[in-house]
Amino acid sequence: MPSSVRRRLATVVFIDIVGSTTLATDLGDARWRELLTRFRKVVRAELKRQGGTEQDTSGDGFFATFDQPAQALRAAASIVAAVQELGLDVRVGIHTGECEEIDGRLGGIAVHVGARVMALAGPAEVWVTATVADLVAGSGVSLEDRGSHELKGVEGARHVFALTAVETALPRPLSPEDAAARLALVVPPSKGRRYRTALLAAAAIVAAAVAVPLLAFRSGGTAAAAPVSLVRLDASVQRVDGVVRGRPLGIGRWANLWSVDGTLWQYVGQRNARLVGRNLRTGEVRQTLSLPADFCVCRVAFGFGSVWLLEPGFVLSAGTPLATISRIDELSGRRLTKIVVHGDASSGTIATGNGSVWVLESNGKLLRIDPVTNRVARSYETKAIETRTLVPVAGYEWICECIFNTVLRFDGRTGRSKTFKIPEQAYLAGVETLSGETLWLLDPQSATLTSMDPVSGKTAAPLGLSGQPRQAVVAFGAVWAAAGRVVDRLDLLTRARTEIQMPAGVWAGSIAADPDTHSLWIGNSGFAPPNA
Repeated sequence: MPSSVRRRLATVVFIDIVGSTTLATDLGDARWRELLTRFRKVVRAELKRQGGTEQDTSGDGFFATFDQPAQALRAAASIVAAVQELGLDVRVGIHTGECEEIDGRLGGIAVHVGARVMALAGPAEVWVTATVADLVAGSGVSLEDRGSHELKGVEGARHVFALTAVETALPRPLSPEDAAARLALVVPPSKGRRYRTALLAAAAIVAAAVAVPLLAFRSGGTAAAAPVSLVRLDASVQRVDGVVRGRPLGIGRWANLWSVDGTLWQYVGQRNARLVGRNLRTGEVRQTLSLPADFCVCRVAFGFGSVWLLEPGFVLSAGTPLATISRIDELSGRRLTKIVVHGDASSGTIATGNGSVWVLESNGKLLRIDPVTNRVARSYETKAIETRTLVPVAGYEWICECIFNTVLRFDGRTGRSKTFKIPEQAYLAGVETLSGETLWLLDPQSATLTSMDPVSGKTAAPLGLSGQPRQAVVAFGAVWAAAGRVVDRLDLLTRARTEIQMPAGVWAGSIAADPDTHSLWIGNSGFAPPNA
């Protein structure tokens, strides 16, 4: 339980880099880290100059507070202009209200409103609530009415304004050409002048350079003789267009590949498990995050610019079960925050979706965590029988009770649940968008795919697959299943099934989609799982 709770009035400011995911991919790890370092230095200098207090930083964003709203507006205007020297545009949201302070951390509706207002702003824009506009009247700032907006998770509409000037007008968003020219100067110090010169010279041929890594994977020589670790499929022509060679990290792991915010994540290892983050375009390893001993893949989730880990434990003095939710910066690997809750998560799971982070405890209790405040916003009693599989999608939180051939649909908006009978012991693979929000269920044991209406719970007849499916994704107008020696493709319009053969030595045990390049990644698990 928190040791102290108090409320205080503050002006909250949220700052976010526009297009950060694309930037991180384009720049690569070293240059992206250098850019973040410079960005944070600029923001912190302006916050200090205007009397602000940094409350939190998460990857490419800042949360700060000010005693006076006029200070906040001056700081925001300065930051918008200053970071453009780096080739960046930011969006800023500002609100003044009474915040709840728990053990030194701020939360509450005022904080939530500030974050949601930021999400409305565009590049190089500062949006403020009507509360702020009223408080700064007569202080020399210029505001432009942007009307009323519904803020997600906040009751009622809020009137918002865009800051247009503080003594001088705010700058316009950077043109793509100006941004590229300034970003080209962001080089890690260790690279030196020769790297900078080469980088500028390479700008004219960057499009051709993107394709080089995959072409290199198929070259001859010693590297070509190495085992295949990952396979890349071109979804348009439905064939292999590249491989990543080297020791297959996914050996003995299945359904362990995910594509999230420009990163390809792979869960690898056995007792000493770890998460490997890869470049989604090339498959090159970017970073590795170590996991606790004997960790379960069911306790890992990705979203909101972070990796979320669920760790069960006990209060030693009383033997009371508790759980720790750690939020990890996906770039640096640094723990951003730790949330401790009382409850047994030894057979539980964690997932992201529907705008929140969700934790399902062993007794069926479901927690909703607000990723803006990093606090448990609400808890529910679902009465779920099985608690290892949770998929928040299509507005519901789906809990697979696979042993009983049922799936529980929980509605976090109303707190109500409904259980549907399904013909197979399946789990949720994805959501179809071509014909409405149809859910697809994958049954690895029976090698079938089954479509399901998320509202009525009605299922169609199962469709057979040819291989041994372990993981499936819905992408590019089809359901794709990693199925051993093949990848099975089921067309969503025609329901026609085709097979894509894997290279020799590859047992397709995992799959993830890259929407930007219209391709899919398949992990080599080495062999079929026991009892498959």
